Amino acid sequence: MPPKRACDICISRKVKCNGSWPCDTCHGAVKKVQCTYLRPARRRGPKSRRTCREDADQPTLRVSDEHRDQASESIAKAERTISLSQPTEASSTQRIPTAVLESIVRLYQRYSYSIWPVINAEVLLSKIKDIEADQDDHHAQNIVCLATALCAATMAQLHVEPQVTEFGTVDSTALVQACLRRRNKFHDHGEHIDLRSIMVSFFLHVHHAKANQRNSAMMYIQEAIAGARVLRLDEVGSQKQDEVFSNTALVFPLLWVSERGYALHLGLSPSYNEPLSITDPEMDNDADVEAQGLLELAKLFVAFDRIAVRRKSPTGATTVDLTDTENKLSSLSFCMADLVSARTADYHITRQWMRTILWQHALSMGLLSSAAYETVLTFGFPVQVGRDLLQALRWFCETDLLPLGRDQVSETTFGEY
Repeated sequence: MPPKRACDICISRKVKCNGSWPCDTCHGAVKKVQCTYLRPARRRGPKSRRTCREDADQPTLRVSDEHRDQASESIAKAERTISLSQPTEASSTQRIPTAVLESIVRLYQRYSYSIWPVINAEVLLSKIKDIEADQDDHHAQNIVCLATALCAATMAQLHVEPQVTEFGTVDSTALVQACLRRRNKFHDHGEHIDLRSIMVSFFLHVHHAKANQRNSAMMYIQEAIAGARVLRLDEVGSQKQDEVFSNTALVFPLLWVSERGYALHLGLSPSYNEPLSITDPEMDNDADVEAQGLLELAKLFVAFDRIAVRRKSPTGATTVDLTDTENKLSSLSFCMADLVSARTADYHITRQWMRTILWQHALSMGLLSSAAYETVLTFGFPVQVGRDLLQALRWFCETDLLPLGRDQVSETTFGEY
């Protein structure tokens, strides 16, 4: 254990440090930094009280020049990393080149559309290209605001490296700052709610969730849900038309599933407690395949919704609730089961994650037994879940799972919530 003092990074940045390893400041940094205690601790108190005897009793710490140079280089590198991960006054006014937005929207079109199948990338790209460099009217900034939020979420989801431009380094944090600046200046999102402002809130939720900023992430997804309810998107047959959107009917199911999943991840209750009514669209083109995949995922959450509500009640879920939910999850058929796609992987991972939560709840309630008839109530159920997941993902490679985020499998499947 390091001594109970400030770490090298906090000393250099002159911020409060709790003295742990790693400390809260280094652990909470968006960019990974190395928390070190290489600098010798300085004695406290007035110099007049330091006697020669005390100095003689203290052991002398000798550090070679080579080690000192390595420590200084490590500290300087960590300081640069932290400064890039936190918004500064310069980044808050940074200009985002159109070419950067176009390249990241292409990444969304290639990888992330299967996860968020709502934005028509081609239409969005054409509108971005039509905007003049000095154009600052409401319509133009509304498009740019949506594009920057989409790009911020895509960069965070896919772990895209920062883009170096003539105006500076553009990362997901810089994109969020640009989005919020435009939203606050050109768009009264509280009064003038539309599909674009709702999706801006959703993409801001994705970025903050990936940055592990949980309060902000929960706030933005609830903001999106509230806006969707104002537009009555939660009502059956209620749709709004917008040429930038490829599937407007999927906006509310996407928000509903996202809030349910994130609230479940944090152990919180969702803001929207009503069940989701699912209507299957007609399959007439390739885009609808992704739409159908999202609706299939929503059916998992509908089946699990009873447990999600009951497990927060004082009495908790009963044995009947657990077994019925397990039977529903196991009996659901997936229409895209034969396709190797990110949506298929997401479906299988989510289903096994829910089955794991059922078993964890049964364990916490003391309902497990080696002689139980229902497998979800046995001690060996996690082994079966792991086997089923590996069997379902046996044909998938890293590229297939990339749209889900590189941490999706480890966090969602094996994490404890």
